[in-house]
Amino acid sequence: MFEDDFVSVDLSFPAKDTMSENSSEKKKSPILFEKVVYYFREYCNATSIHGFRYFGESRTVYEKIWWFIVFTICLLMCVFSIISVYRKWDQSPVIVTFATRGKPICDIPFPSITVCSESKVKYSVFDYRNAFLRKKEGEDLTEMEENYLSVLSYMCKEQRGFNYSSLTHANSDNFLDILAEVSPEFSIINCRLRAKSYPCKKLFTPIVTDEGICYTFNMLDRRELFHENVVHHKHFHDINETSEEWSIEDGYRDTADILTYPQRALLAGARYGLKFELKTENEKLDTLCRGSVEGYRILFHTPLRFPRPSQQYIRIPYNRAVSTTITPTQIMTSDAVKNYPAQKRQCYFPREKKLKYFNIYSQSHCEIECLTNFTLLSCQCVLFHMPRENSTRICTATDYYCAQTAEFRIQQIRLYNRIKKRIPESLKQHICHCMPMCSDIEYRVGSSQSVWNWTEEIESGLYAVNDTDNVNYHLSKVRAYFLSGNFIGSERNELYGPTDFLANFGGLLELCSSLTNFLHTDIELFDITICLVRDLNHRFYENSFASRWPLFKPILLFLKLCSRGLSGLPIATSAFRLFFSERLSAVVIDDESSSPYMLENP
Repeated sequence: MFEDDFVSVDLSFPAKDTMSENSSEKKKSPILFEKVVYYFREYCNATSIHGFRYFGESRTVYEKIWWFIVFTICLLMCVFSIISVYRKWDQSPVIVTFATRGKPICDIPFPSITVCSESKVKYSVFDYRNAFLRKKEGEDLTEMEENYLSVLSYMCKEQRGFNYSSLTHANSDNFLDILAEVSPEFSIINCRLRAKSYPCKKLFTPIVTDEGICYTFNMLDRRELFHENVVHHKHFHDINETSEEWSIEDGYRDTADILTYPQRALLAGARYGLKFELKTENEKLDTLCRGSVEGYRILFHTPLRFPRPSQQYIRIPYNRAVSTTITPTQIMTSDAVKNYPAQKRQCYFPREKKLKYFNIYSQSHCEIECLTNFTLLSCQCVLFHMPRENSTRICTATDYYCAQTAEFRIQQIRLYNRIKKRIPESLKQHICHCMPMCSDIEYRVGSSQSVWNWTEEIESGLYAVNDTDNVNYHLSKVRAYFLSGNFIGSERNELYGPTDFLANFGGLLELCSSLTNFLHTDIELFDITICLVRDLNHRFYENSFASRWPLFKPILLFLKLCSRGLSGLPIATSAFRLFFSERLSAVVIDDESSSPYMLENP
């Protein structure tokens, strides 16, 4: 009967799962944040990285902000330094340095020597001036005369106003035979090598160059220098010697004999070098072809390089004794650099880049082949001294202007490519990218000469030749030798190896982290000084000196504010502040005494 007077109330507790869900939602975020902070502080206290432990310590907000700014600046400096080192390594990973030790001259071959005559026309065979002037005036020439003019158009200097295309009877089939027939003859006599006499025909071989028919000494055979598809004329450049015991990269083998090929000098000095004499008949000089310059051109080059005496040479006048001193320069490449791409090391190895005509790569071979291909593409022929296949025609006088234009355009392409100037799209395919050899030898030559009165030597019996009765010729004497028995070469090495780069990386990190620690120590020392100044200011000057000299109160106020603002940066200064406070607690300021301050005895 009492049920109506009561209201039923559900006093049961909420389910346990519901309470845990609500509490977890409220406490999940704070607990996770506290754990992150806790682990971060543990990491900062345990890590060996300089500066990180200060982030985990209990410090003021201003100090943490200041320390974060300092740490960020040092980190950015470190990153920028590492990027700079990496860019330097990426852009120029190879450095050229001097070798650590010298090398004897017997480790390198004696330089190849190519000799050419300055005169290009044999007057007794063909009168170039007479035929040229007649053709220029419109007279008809015989077929043989036109063939001679066509051949000599590439040997003599260009005559302005003359139409070379008018030489319609020119024939390219016997071009080199006509060139050999019309070229002046000169002989090489009295050859001595390493203080021993040799037949000159055994040492010197005829070769066709851009200066016509020349003679070369100590050069690789045409079978080693060119591919099998290259056509050669008769016996020219046929040396019949092999260089199996020598290579430009490794030098001479240990099994190489003293008389191996290519020839080498065992000792320095004039006696142990090469000596030879040049003999030319004294006949009328055709000045219209090459001017009034008489004598010879001589070129020093490595045995594996095809000579171009029109580009580099020294002159040997008639009736002169010329002495040439040789100083070699060699550059080698370490094995570590071989792993880099050719574009990064900026060089090619002899067998690395394949050429169409040459067996062995060199920068000059690449340039010759580049000009040959461009001339063949532009004129459907090549010049007489260029490498060619059997089906390729030799350019004649009718192709003179085309060949000259092709050479000018290829030089223009090279120049534009070097100065990074815009190249027409039609010419970009002819950029050959001819880089130097990674291992190479060059010979620096110094020369001196004097007049050689060889006729007086013949009369006195000091000198003798085969035909002493006929003295109607010119003689010149050449002596070439190494100046020193040793030389110091150069070597390409990598600027940074993997270990060196990691060492630089770690060193920069250590430097920047040490800088942050140094700044922190410096700030602490500065704060100690400010603390001492503030305590002295408070105990000595603020109570006595400033009361007597009111004008200094603004200055003291400024120092007080500065000391309060800076003293709170490092936490370590609290101990020093307490230390100085205890030591100065014995100071008693007596304004009524005659002295502004005094120290009581403890």
